[in-house]
Amino acid sequence: MTLTHIDTNFVSMSQTQARTQTESIFRGLSIFKSVRSPKYHCRIYVGNNKHIVKSTGETSKIEARKVAMELFHDLQNKKRIGVPDNQTFKFFSNKLIEQELLKKSKRLGSDTKSYILRDEYGLDAYFGDTNIKQITTHDIRLYLEKLDKSSSKPLAHSTKSKYLIAIKKVFRIAYEMTIIDKIPLLPKLDSRLKDNPRPSFNEKEYKKLLKVTREEVEKGVKVRGIPLTMEHYYFIVFMVHTFLRPIESEIFSIKHKDIKVIKEKPERLEIQVMGKTGYRQVSSLSYAVDFYEKLCELNKGHTEDDFVFFPDYKNRRTALRNFNRQFGYLLDQSNLRTDSFGTRRTPYGLRHYSLQTRLRMSKGKVNIYWLAKNAGTSVEQLERFYLKNMELNDEIVQNLQTFG
Repeated sequence: MTLTHIDTNFVSMSQTQARTQTESIFRGLSIFKSVRSPKYHCRIYVGNNKHIVKSTGETSKIEARKVAMELFHDLQNKKRIGVPDNQTFKFFSNKLIEQELLKKSKRLGSDTKSYILRDEYGLDAYFGDTNIKQITTHDIRLYLEKLDKSSSKPLAHSTKSKYLIAIKKVFRIAYEMTIIDKIPLLPKLDSRLKDNPRPSFNEKEYKKLLKVTREEVEKGVKVRGIPLTMEHYYFIVFMVHTFLRPIESEIFSIKHKDIKVIKEKPERLEIQVMGKTGYRQVSSLSYAVDFYEKLCELNKGHTEDDFVFFPDYKNRRTALRNFNRQFGYLLDQSNLRTDSFGTRRTPYGLRHYSLQTRLRMSKGKVNIYWLAKNAGTSVEQLERFYLKNMELNDEIVQNLQTFG
């Protein structure tokens, strides 16, 4: 690694100064003890056959190693001079953001952008002005370790994976532009994943939620000044019969022009969704047609460009926040705030319930691949997160005990 900026607070070491217990941490960085001090010093190579030395202030070798690596990367991040703008990590990360935002799903671009531009621990904050040619696998591993230290508990495996994916995409652009001749290996993450199966409802709990929702609507209850209406009831049942996600880019973004009512058997709604995983066409269950028609009666005079749910809110994030609060209220009134594992439920539980129920009601006959495709997920995700804690009904148990 070549550094062109040297902090004047670092003190050069005399070539004649005796050293003992020298240990190389990696190329360009080592720690040692001198005969004159009980504390470890670090020695950092800065290019042109020059080194700088600074005391770590530690007598423990383990702690000295940590301080030395921090000093090494602090010095690296202070480097500003001598790196062409078109070779910095930030140059290629900005190129990536531009490319992602041009894709069909703008959500992909915004997700990548958030990992790159986060104020203190984003990729640009750490690697931004570094020459992309000089970033190694070890540098990336140290970055992940710093992310872990920045929070009260280590980051989830999935979160680290997203950071690594963003890093790899940045390097790929530099490779395509022939600035680098190879992409560094990404650090391997712990393969022992701890999946957190999604909280859901069983049949009895779901029916109780619907009953309480109707009762609260009849009472004219308001949550933070916003009344509960039958629109909230239809939102719940519509979600369960369409497998949509309760997020801004899915159920909250669909407009009447995105829905086509199919009256031929099997009766259904065909819904165009630009969701979390990109564009897909969703085929609903038959009851969704009735729920949609009743919803249209509630919002008479709607146009094709109106949102299907809560059309008075042009800001869809506001509509999302309001519903989340109201749904939380309904869970509390139903004594369903947490599931049997103690996990707090959210509107996502409705989607999980719908996927589980589809498998249960079909008695195992539904094609799991087409179910996953219709829901905008994968078979692996269904098995790991949605179906892991699914209760078995009598028909499924009987099916398990069937002999050929």
